[in-house]
Amino acid sequence: MQAEYETFIAHLKRTGRLKLLPRILRELRMREARAAKLAPRRETAAENPSLISGWRSLEGGLLIDQTGKRALLDIYQRIIT
Repeated sequence: MQAEYETFIAHLKRTGRLKLLPRILRELRMREARAAKLAPRRETAAENPSLISGWRSLEGGLLIDQTGKRALLDIYQRIIT
C-alpha cells in the first residue's frame, strides 16, 4: 500500500496536480463512510432500547424489521385506518 501511495504522489507531482490531493483524500473518506453505512448490520433491542424488543437487520439495501416497535406501529396503523 505504501508503494502505491508513493507512486501516486509522484505521479501527481510529475503532472503538476499535487493540489488535487486534499480533494482526493476527502472523496476517499466519503466513499469509506458510505461503504460503512451500507455495510450489512444487525441491531437488537439490547443494543438499541428504542426497538422495545426483537431485532432489525439491514443487508443489501433491504431492511428486515422484526421489532416490538414495528409491531406496535402496525397495530396503531390498523386502528386509525
